[in-house]
Amino acid sequence: MRSYIEVPIGIGLIPCDTLIEDRITGKKTIVGVIGAIRVSHFPCIYPSFHLLVSLTGGNGVYPCLLQVVSESKDEVVFSGNGELTFRQPNQVVDLVFLLRHIQFNYPDTYWIKFLVDGEPLMTRPLQVTLLDPPPTPAGPEKRG
Repeated sequence: MRSYIEVPIGIGLIPCDTLIEDRITGKKTIVGVIGAIRVSHFPCIYPSFHLLVSLTGGNGVYPCLLQVVSESKDEVVFSGNGELTFRQPNQVVDLVFLLRHIQFNYPDTYWIKFLVDGEPLMTRPLQVTLLDPPPTPAGPEKRG
């Protein structure tokens, strides 16, 4: 049973290396926004990254789901659910997630998805690719 009136509005979905939150002011500092991950091999386990999800316009309690899903195989590589509570519609709610040890089995576009009551509210692509191979060393220069 739904305990809310309006569907919230997504303001931001930002993956980053580090997210620092000031305990006194609540201000957040985002360090190293991630749009792509380059790895040396597959499968790989990515150690961790933070995700900031920011929303407004809601009123009540909402079931929510965060997923990371491969585009080509529709494989869920991370999933976590919970509840989101708005006390008033003009409130901004920031959710901070720390995603650890996500296994990427192949290069692909992975979609970070935030769903509210089963409906996608925000999505963001994350490219996972192989590192470029190091250049081969050049041979000795010939002089004539």
